[in-house]
Amino acid sequence: MAINRLLYSGLLILSLIFYFASGIWFSWLLLVLVLALPVVSLLVSLPAMLSCHLDATMASTVEQGDSATLHLRLHSWHFLPTPEVQIRLNLRTRDRDRDMRYLSRLSRTDGVLNLPTDHCGFLVPEFRRGRVFDMLGLIRLPLKMPKLAPMAILPPDRPPVPMPQLDQFLHQQLKPKPGGGYSEQHDHRSYRPGDPVKDIHWKLSLKTEELVVREPQEPLRRKVVLAIWTPHGAESRTIHYGNFRWVSNWLLEHEVAHSAVFMVGKDIQLQEIHTQDDILSALQNACLAPEDSGELPWPLPLHADQICPIGAKGGAV
Repeated sequence: MAINRLLYSGLLILSLIFYFASGIWFSWLLLVLVLALPVVSLLVSLPAMLSCHLDATMASTVEQGDSATLHLRLHSWHFLPTPEVQIRLNLRTRDRDRDMRYLSRLSRTDGVLNLPTDHCGFLVPEFRRGRVFDMLGLIRLPLKMPKLAPMAILPPDRPPVPMPQLDQFLHQQLKPKPGGGYSEQHDHRSYRPGDPVKDIHWKLSLKTEELVVREPQEPLRRKVVLAIWTPHGAESRTIHYGNFRWVSNWLLEHEVAHSAVFMVGKDIQLQEIHTQDDILSALQNACLAPEDSGELPWPLPLHADQICPIGAKGGAV
């Protein structure tokens, strides 16, 4: 509003020159009116200025490359004119410097600001300063700024290159099923006192001339962990997180129970994967990890049957 102040200063100087140069009664009235303009403007605008506040909303998660918007809405008493505001906004991402923007001329309807989503990671709008002005734009008051949680930008799934031997995840060991019961898989063993008679395999027992029973088997659940290293570069992060998303989806489709492990700050975070929502949740948490997050220790201090590194330690899987 510097222009408004310059214009008012020019008008005030001209009024003073006209008053001292002419000496007519009208010049005195004009000078009084010019001097009273800021006071009248403030009195008229003050209720709207004091009731003014800003709301901001955006999605918590977005796919990389998709459109994302920040919705801004200015609130004040409806029977009063909307005051003029000026907002300083920074868009902070995981890799880029802060992108400073100045917003003004907002209305009570939604204002939309397009957000960049070309890099995997997070993006957070930081409202640095807000001011609300009177009708003439001469007097300003501070405007309370909203705070927003970071938005996670998720990468698309990306097959690892070269493709790993994924069959290693499908090899399952069997163990006796506790309590018996129906099972599609079973093993044979010698009869032991107490075994149900219905489990005796009579045909095989006649051939071997000893009692043989069918023992129901069930898969021995292995604990598979996908260890995700968080690289500093945007391209590497897109590749590694995309590899994790692809491999985790593959394991889920083949009903292989697994977990994801990554660093959040200085802490190791382990997240079980059972559904597609779990994959998205793990990706979101990894993308929102602070910039100063440490690296996963190797070997990992976790008990697991198979730990598969995705990222800096040995590449993908």
